[in-house]
Amino acid sequence: MTQHGPHQPSAPDEEPWWITNYRGSAYVERYGSHDAATTERDVDFLVSRLGLRTGHTILDLCCAFARHTRELTRRGYGRTTGVDLSQDMLRHAAATAEAAGERLSLLHADVRDLPLDDGHADAALLLFNSFGFLDTPEEDLDVLREAHRVLRAGGRFAMDHFTPHPNTIAMGSRSVRSGNAHTAQDVTWDPVSRRLNRETTTTYGDGTTETSYSSVRLYTPDELTGMLQAAGFRIDAQLSGYDGRPLSADSSRHLVLAHRP
Repeated sequence: MTQHGPHQPSAPDEEPWWITNYRGSAYVERYGSHDAATTERDVDFLVSRLGLRTGHTILDLCCAFARHTRELTRRGYGRTTGVDLSQDMLRHAAATAEAAGERLSLLHADVRDLPLDDGHADAALLLFNSFGFLDTPEEDLDVLREAHRVLRAGGRFAMDHFTPHPNTIAMGSRSVRSGNAHTAQDVTWDPVSRRLNRETTTTYGDGTTETSYSSVRLYTPDELTGMLQAAGFRIDAQLSGYDGRPLSADSSRHLVLAHRP
């Protein structure tokens, strides 16, 4: 097993963690049974606050196993597409939906280079802390620039992100048990790179294990809104979560609503 210290950019011949972490089934074992009521609450909020209509073209960026894509599609938002770079996550999303007699629109793509025309979408979502993955802030900014490009004028954008709150950066060790596996996760904070680093070991019922590593840069609310503005967005609201509470100095999560002017 590779030992990871402070985050280092991937070597040219080494695949980055945001490729390897989403292979296989370990990520699904950690989060695949995510509380359905939480997803429904998220979508209730987004539909209301973004003014989504069933005819809108909606992009769920970095969708992983597409729980928000699926909930929106179930509700009649049939022009919703889940976008992700992981083929395994998209296959899992499609198979799970098909088993329930549902069909999803899914797109395999890098969110920095979407195969979509300018102004393609009415709304774009970047949820569940799916930001800050890349090696540099400029690369992270490319994600926001691309989200801005594919939105029409007036198109709405929502994203949520952990803040470098004391409760977030002091997560320590924790474990999650699913029906098929046990996951142990060691979470550390690197104050120099300002990245939250996770080393995760998933042990399956047959005794086999998978170990993965992830590293997410955390931005303060001021930094994140500054990046959104640099990408061309206009900020509409800053909240501490899907319950609609205002953002405060004690918020561990930053939910931003914005639009393309």
